Amino acid sequence: MADDLQLAFTDAIQRTGHDLASMSGVDLQSAGPAAVRAWEARGLALHHLAAGDMAEARKVMEAARPAGRRSPTPATSQPRTAAKETR
Repeated sequence: MADDLQLAFTDAIQRTGHDLASMSGVDLQSAGPAAVRAWEARGLALHHLAAGDMAEARKVMEAARPAGRRSPTPATSQPRTAAKETR
C-alpha cells in the first residue's frame, strides 16, 4: 500500500514537471536528463508550494540549480524593507 502511494506521488510530480515544461514550450521527450530533472524539480517544488511549505520548495529549487548558479541568499529571502521608493 505504501509503495503504491509512493509511486502515485512520484508519477504526479513527474506529470506536473512535464506539464510545466509543456506550458513553457519545452519538449521533455527530446530533452537531456539534466533538463528533465530540472523540470521535475520544479514540479516537486510546486507540490510543496501547494501544500504551503515555501521552505521546502526553496530547498528543492536550490538543490536543482547547477553548481555555478547557487546563491547563499536568494532574492526571495531578502527583507521586504528593501523595496524601492516611489517618490
